[in-house]
Amino acid sequence: MRSLFIVYFMFFLLHSRAYAQDAKTKAKVIPDTNFVISYPQYISLGIYTASPLMQIVVDPVNETYDKYRSDFRGNFSDLLGFTLAYKSIYIHYAFKTPFGPSEDSRKGRSASTGITLRIRKPRITLAAEYRRYEGYYDNNAPTYVPWDTGSYYYVRPDVHYKNIGVNGIYNFSWRKFSYNAPLTYNERQLKSRIGFLLKGGMNYTTIYSSDSTILSSVQTRQFDSYNDISSIHALLLKAGPGIGVNIVIFKRFYFSLNYFVMGNFIEYQYETQDGTHSSWRSNANLYTETTTGFGYNSKRLFAGVSFNGDINIMRVKGASIKTNFASVSVSLGYRFNAPHFLEKGWKDTSRKLKELKN
Repeated sequence: MRSLFIVYFMFFLLHSRAYAQDAKTKAKVIPDTNFVISYPQYISLGIYTASPLMQIVVDPVNETYDKYRSDFRGNFSDLLGFTLAYKSIYIHYAFKTPFGPSEDSRKGRSASTGITLRIRKPRITLAAEYRRYEGYYDNNAPTYVPWDTGSYYYVRPDVHYKNIGVNGIYNFSWRKFSYNAPLTYNERQLKSRIGFLLKGGMNYTTIYSSDSTILSSVQTRQFDSYNDISSIHALLLKAGPGIGVNIVIFKRFYFSLNYFVMGNFIEYQYETQDGTHSSWRSNANLYTETTTGFGYNSKRLFAGVSFNGDINIMRVKGASIKTNFASVSVSLGYRFNAPHFLEKGWKDTSRKLKELKN
């Protein structure tokens, strides 16, 4: 609950800041409507299903201990979610379904929670995001544990991953290229275009075991650097360029691809089982994100299939820790005329924010 409160608090700050910036601008910022069109008078409601993948690899840098690495993977259910978009705001939330996870009992069951809040402007997209995944199985267990006793170490319901962050994207090509059209369906791309982007963000990530250490005792008898480490906390500051491509056919069918390569500065500390925290330490690496999709986007109806993923690697106490997130989703939605009470509430809220600013 505390993490969700932080997300909503950041959302309020981002909305206030975005509104304040608009108030300073006398001329309204409007994209070239021959290429990009939006529908602020409509409210977009959608439903989607997603198949998430989450992987955590703890790999000793010294190849002598490579046999004792962990390749944690989740056995996740498919997600069913809902989206809501109105003017510059986009919200999506999903919950698990009984479909999707492997029936192999050795892999256990995993759980996930995610919520994203986005604020869209022609030039800038701001997002606050919360992710939580719990329950993994170690895909590398057969290399360090005999099969007859391996089931104890194979399933790790105690392993958790949490991430909370704020990210922003600046679109240099905003007049003719829409970054949001194939992602949030707040807009439509009418003609094919390439866009140049810049992304930056701050994320706080925690990887931990709820009742023991991150690596099992079988592993740490050899790789003793992680003998008593129960959690790792990391603050990630990232920034870098990206490129986007929207290919449009008959103004309604589209294919999109966005790719970012960012420098990633990491501050981290680890905690041992007795509650002792290490000092904060730092390292840096490259961080990549990819989003691609295709579908149909008209004035009212929209539908699409999308893939998004990111890979991050950090060095912590003699081990390379890689987190790999990916998701495939199928979306379907419709734009309705916004009800009068919503339009009135938006205007009243905007007016109050302006009064607070003054």
